[in-house]
Amino acid sequence: MMKRIVSAALTVILVFALIACGGTNDGQNGKQAPDLQQYYDDFMASLGDNAPMMMTIEGDMLEAAYPGLSEYTLKQSVMQMAGISAVAYEMALVEAQNETDAQEIKTIFQDRVDSQIKGGAMYPATIEAWEDASVIQDGNVVALIVAGEDQSAAVDAFNALFA
Repeated sequence: MMKRIVSAALTVILVFALIACGGTNDGQNGKQAPDLQQYYDDFMASLGDNAPMMMTIEGDMLEAAYPGLSEYTLKQSVMQMAGISAVAYEMALVEAQNETDAQEIKTIFQDRVDSQIKGGAMYPATIEAWEDASVIQDGNVVALIVAGEDQSAAVDAFNALFA
């Protein structure tokens, strides 16, 4: 219980710190995209010892997980998944060149969620976590967040980037 309280407090602090951080200008209505790597780093740090072991999704693994994503030019990209399949923890965070590309990438991310629910995730607990996954788009930024028991905190912190 204490870990959850500390985690929640750190998440609130993280949200305010991230709001203060600048990002890149997405060229749309003067809005700045948040620094997605900073969000990821800060959120994972907020988990402390409870943070899962993560690995970068790249190369053939990227194409297998997100078919078609490599066809897009991305301004920012953070692609991380848990190092073991029994842990449903994955964050795919991108800033696309434009909103049309972002909408198409959102579909790619949703396809990932659907494929994991339909048999990609091998364990009941991981399927349940994928059922709670969030695919979020704000302008040119798209996120796929699967964070198990940290799902609400991860989504809240991400959404706060655009508040």
